[in-house]
Amino acid sequence: MKASLVSYLACPVCHKDLTIKNVKKIKDEINEGSLVCSNKHKFAITDGVPRFVVDTTKDFVRTEDAFSAKWTHHHENHHAKDWIDFQTKWFLERYDWKTLEKFKAFLDTKSMILDAGTGIGNSAKLLSANPNSQVFALDASQSINFAYKKYGSLPNVHFLQADLRQLPFRKRFFDFIYSDQVLHHTKNTGTSFQYLTKFLTDSGFISIYVYKKKAPIREYVDDYIRKITVNMSVNECIEFSKDMTYLGKGLAELKKKITIPKDIPILGVKAGTYDVQRFIYWTFLKCFWDESGNFERSVGVNFDWYYPKFAYRHTPKEVRKWFRDAKIKIVTFKEIESGISVTGKK
Repeated sequence: MKASLVSYLACPVCHKDLTIKNVKKIKDEINEGSLVCSNKHKFAITDGVPRFVVDTTKDFVRTEDAFSAKWTHHHENHHAKDWIDFQTKWFLERYDWKTLEKFKAFLDTKSMILDAGTGIGNSAKLLSANPNSQVFALDASQSINFAYKKYGSLPNVHFLQADLRQLPFRKRFFDFIYSDQVLHHTKNTGTSFQYLTKFLTDSGFISIYVYKKKAPIREYVDDYIRKITVNMSVNECIEFSKDMTYLGKGLAELKKKITIPKDIPILGVKAGTYDVQRFIYWTFLKCFWDESGNFERSVGVNFDWYYPKFAYRHTPKEVRKWFRDAKIKIVTFKEIESGISVTGKK
């Protein structure tokens, strides 16, 4: 943790200022210590990361344990250049930035940036392009340890273990809030979004991506399987995720296409020609297969879906209402098979 970070923070419980106690440094970084407010709420700093998570409810812990387990097993293959390049390209397409240069130009006018759900930190690196900005990258899971280890030396990035529903900041603090593929894994997607918007400056921007509701049979199968998998042990769900990966791989290796001559509205199927694996994947069953052939990464993506307690899906109508209720003007809105990406301005 950089010593300067404390000047930006507030107690997530009572919003009072925090002071640092019992500091142990490694070079210029605070490696151990504690943060304490005047109401004596105390938060540990361990391994260079301040720890603000206070929610101990079973379902919250279960969800965060899911991501801790995922990133413990899969942080290396998700730090690989091919995955980062793929995710960056996908990000630019989904939020309609078109090019990395245009996104960096947008960041040039943003001084305080929140990465709400950074995972292993790749998004924090992307958001740090403006050297004059401060990026606050948080995650409630142990993934933050891998993020800090990989990117902790970036001069304008601060990593925190914190719950995006209980932030250690003051209201109206951020020029840009980015929460990608995260809000649907919280207790309530809509109220989590509403909470984040309270931390935007008067002209701040927010970008979110949430899961979209799929075809009705896929939704039914997802609910049926997840009732079982969310009660599995980590190892049991990893084995199940491997089974789903083998299934996805086998279907992809068919290299066959199917043509649907006309829409089948009851099934949520539109006319067109589809790869067999992708057709089954989007319409009937999540069995992800990474087209690059990375088996372990595919297992991680399937596990990411089947193990977390919270994994909500939403309609475009729901998402638009969140923005309308928060008085956030939608700037871009893009709906794809997997989810909905939106950028709005306060």
